[in-house]
Amino acid sequence: MGHGETGLRREWMKLQDLHQPPLPRAAHWLTWAGLLPFLGALLAWGIALWLAEPRGVAIAARAFLVYSAVILSFLGGLRWGRAMSAGAPPSAYVLAVLPSLWAYPALFLPRPWAVLALGVGFALALWFDTRADHLPATPGFRVLRSRISAAVIAAHGLALGLALGSA
Repeated sequence: MGHGETGLRREWMKLQDLHQPPLPRAAHWLTWAGLLPFLGALLAWGIALWLAEPRGVAIAARAFLVYSAVILSFLGGLRWGRAMSAGAPPSAYVLAVLPSLWAYPALFLPRPWAVLALGVGFALALWFDTRADHLPATPGFRVLRSRISAAVIAAHGLALGLALGSA
């Protein structure tokens, strides 16, 4: 796809987005509230490391990883719903199941690799939902997805530091 085609596609997406209902206010605060379990697990993980509590480290790390896998899978469900409402082709449904298929095996990797794999999964999901997306979206969706994803990816960066510190 040439540079001109990419620009035209983005303009078409912006026009499609304008014909969608606005993003409800509750969607914004619920989205940001979804960051709290990541932050709570990171805090517990850091405290357990500081206190040299291996059991606490294991529980907090597991909480972070499981919640991460759940939310990454949720993003696939979100894409599935968007694909259904847009009457998208089968390839859109394949993209929708990839986050779950990525997240589940990540839970069985050694801790640092699991954190890294899930962080990369969030980055890929963000790319598919913003840069590679052909589905119409509610105005504000892509901006909200970009911002919350940046925070979640940063949380994974912190978790990677904790995982390497407790390995």
